[in-house]
Amino acid sequence: MSKPYTKAVIIEPYYECPIWIENDVTRKEYAKLDAESSEEDVVLFLILLFGYNNINVKQSLEESFNELFKEEGVVLSGGIGFFEENNVILPSCCCGLEDWSEVYDSVRNKTSPWLGHDPNPGMTYSDNRVKVWPDAPDRSTVTQELRFIEYEYEELLRSLEKTKEELIGFIREPLFRWVNDRSEKIAIEMMRKMDEWFLRKF
Repeated sequence: MSKPYTKAVIIEPYYECPIWIENDVTRKEYAKLDAESSEEDVVLFLILLFGYNNINVKQSLEESFNELFKEEGVVLSGGIGFFEENNVILPSCCCGLEDWSEVYDSVRNKTSPWLGHDPNPGMTYSDNRVKVWPDAPDRSTVTQELRFIEYEYEELLRSLEKTKEELIGFIREPLFRWVNDRSEKIAIEMMRKMDEWFLRKF
């Protein structure tokens, strides 16, 4: 049986497609972000990034990105997803990828991080084990208890550290390639802004 793991994810990228994205894309509930992310995942990331932050996507690529770059910070529905074989616990409503490092800090302090609400995922700690619940543990039924994902404490910390490296890989590789294919200047600035928005807190 494979070990449980974590991934940086975006959820619900159901926004208007920018006019500068040439191909149709199939929407899906979530996308994992790492160096192996597909071009379709990059497009979903961009659709969510621009849509969630109310950036005008009916203008040129350069104009849209320049408007985005004026933002001191951005928000994106998503965060840390927890995975074990066929069991997936995703961040829920009002949880943002921009706060993903707070999950790591919470685990280091053995507290339950903010993972969204409706449902309200959470964590409980016992000895050297961490259970991640799909909904508030104090409201869990027998059915929900069967769906928790259990990690060894140190294993979860290592997985979250790996998730940071994978997020960097997504930014440096597939995301950079997609933007660079359209504008080298914008791609370089995008990397700088992504570091500022998503990696400075870690």
